[in-house]
Amino acid sequence: MIARLLAQLILTTTLLTALPYDGALLEATAGLPVAGERNASMVALQLVSSGYGFPRVSLDGPTKIDSLSLGIVTSAQSVLVMDVESGAILYEKNPTADRAIGSITKLMTALVFLERSPDLTAQVVIEDIDVRDGGRLYLAVNDPVALGDLLKASLIGSDNSATIALVRFSGLDESSFVDAMNRKADELGMTNTIFTEPTGLSSQNRSTSYDLTKLVAAVERQSEIQVLTTTSVATVTQKSGRTVTIDSTDDLLRSFINQTPFGMLAGKTGYLPEAGYGIALAVEKEGEGRVYVVLLGSDSITSRIQEVKGLVDWTYRVWDWN
Repeated sequence: MIARLLAQLILTTTLLTALPYDGALLEATAGLPVAGERNASMVALQLVSSGYGFPRVSLDGPTKIDSLSLGIVTSAQSVLVMDVESGAILYEKNPTADRAIGSITKLMTALVFLERSPDLTAQVVIEDIDVRDGGRLYLAVNDPVALGDLLKASLIGSDNSATIALVRFSGLDESSFVDAMNRKADELGMTNTIFTEPTGLSSQNRSTSYDLTKLVAAVERQSEIQVLTTTSVATVTQKSGRTVTIDSTDDLLRSFINQTPFGMLAGKTGYLPEAGYGIALAVEKEGEGRVYVVLLGSDSITSRIQEVKGLVDWTYRVWDWN
């Protein structure tokens, strides 16, 4: 029995050296083999066939300084942590799984809208035809407001009606606007992404964690989006004198990953019943590197927050950029 146990442990160690699988799965299933259970080689084959991979690190990427640390347990269905500069994948769990993305869609909507060089100071109104169910309507209908304030409501408060109004003021009809979103996705190399409407209310807006790192990279370079997606609260006053406070849907802006020595660089949350809770963001640590973190299909708002914080903490403890 002892000889058999030693043989299985040696085989398992050999396999893990070659295939350091996703930490969430390994931690959830950790334990010594018991007589009569599947052998280690069968476990490895089943892990591979289930789509679990291992961190692929480029030669110029950060160095893993704790080889025994495999990651954290997550409820999310798809997770990716990527080094910005090298593209090295530092943690992954089903990164190419096709998922509904909810309001993360609004990042692409904002990109396409701003590419049309709108006058963000122009006075506009949300009309009844713009109103959409789902989420909060921050701005009053038929009460003039700056076009830039519609963008604030869309990106900070994830206001669906403000987002539809942005599309209307782009000069394109909704169908043409969505076509432009898909062309932009192609331009960014988001080969496994499709948009069917601009708010994220449809579960047919789909992407992967890997593709969404490309979207975050694009919005991080767009100053208006970068600033708004890292704003935790904004105040907007409409022409009637009505003033509204818009709180960000991203509670991570009020967490340690947005406090020195950390800092959030861009990001957006998303939720649909069919999608679960998701987020795509860029974060940095002073004296270290920048990373993209994408998490899709988490169980709850709380788990989304805690899992991202855990991933960021783990990444900067386990990987070194110096």
